[in-house]
Amino acid sequence: MSADAPPPTSPSSRLDAPATSRLDAIDWLRGLAVVLMIQTHLYDSWVSPAGKATPTYWWTRYWGGVPSRLFLLLVGVSLAIRFEAQLRKGIERAAMVRGAARRGLEILALAYLFRFQEYALSGFWGPPDDLFRVDILNCIGVSMMVVAVVAAPRAGKPQYLVALLAAAFFLGLGPILGPAHFPTFIPRPITSYLGGQRPMSWFGLFPWGAWAFTGLAVGHLWVRASATPGRAARAYLLTGAVGLALMGAVLAVRAHNPYIIRYPNEIVQQMGPGTFFYRLGLCGVLAFVAYAVSRLVAGRFSFMRQLGRTSLLVYWIHVDLCYGVVSKPLHGKLTMRQATIGFVLMTIAMLLVSIAKTRYWEPWRRKQLARAPRPIPRTPNLV
Repeated sequence: MSADAPPPTSPSSRLDAPATSRLDAIDWLRGLAVVLMIQTHLYDSWVSPAGKATPTYWWTRYWGGVPSRLFLLLVGVSLAIRFEAQLRKGIERAAMVRGAARRGLEILALAYLFRFQEYALSGFWGPPDDLFRVDILNCIGVSMMVVAVVAAPRAGKPQYLVALLAAAFFLGLGPILGPAHFPTFIPRPITSYLGGQRPMSWFGLFPWGAWAFTGLAVGHLWVRASATPGRAARAYLLTGAVGLALMGAVLAVRAHNPYIIRYPNEIVQQMGPGTFFYRLGLCGVLAFVAYAVSRLVAGRFSFMRQLGRTSLLVYWIHVDLCYGVVSKPLHGKLTMRQATIGFVLMTIAMLLVSIAKTRYWEPWRRKQLARAPRPIPRTPNLV
């Protein structure tokens, strides 16, 4: 498993119309990231070497660069939604930070549990260091904690400037610290969170943390725009327009001089500002599409929104189905057409799993929790 993955937060109740559209759009956007994640992993694992030499496969890799960035961007957006709700309730900043950090620790713990599960299912084959590889879930968990500590609201106000400066800091040092060799006396499971060499460090905070900080600033803007009827549509339209402008600017610079910044290799180039702003622009365009589609299908079932609300579960299951023992006879054996059939079937299977979770498991779990006896408060020991 390498490329991409998911985080938390889905709306539990329907608010006013603009807020509902906002949350639906974010779920739809996360669902799109899930679909792109499935196709990235499935084609990577199942397509034959001959199939990987085709232009069609190249396009799967082009879109395969979107999910990881989109998931991390939405980490920041989800935190913004959380913080804005807490601001309305008058919750203190320290409590906001503690709650977000706790959620980040939960995601981090799940990341290590997932890695152990993968190691166990492989028959404990491979180097034990693989357990400490920093993949997307690790980056999501740590990013939540770092973003909360650095850029949670202060004095009842969002910290736009702090978030954007932090994003610039992580992005600017990305090509330097991202591929860096750190001193050997510092354990690699620790330095890999900052950066380092693959396969130990796939998603170090430099530069990947920049996506979460950017998402926090964008999320605050979306939430505040949605508080006024009519402004949500303008906010998402502006997001799409800025996204197109960013993509166009990067393409224009590259057309003028493709080597305006020289990188030692393609991996380091992916950590640079050109790739960041181009992909950020693409995410902005996709955000507008998500909002527009969510408005069109408002009140009706959307498989994208459904997948987005259970993204962590789908991530957990589909990786094993793509790379694990179950599908081993298919690894590196299929044509692009055959793999596409597999992609459609895999997506349908994940949709059914998602529906089962939201329609059956979650109501059953809520019912069980409601029946559980409340713990009796302990009397303090005064002796």
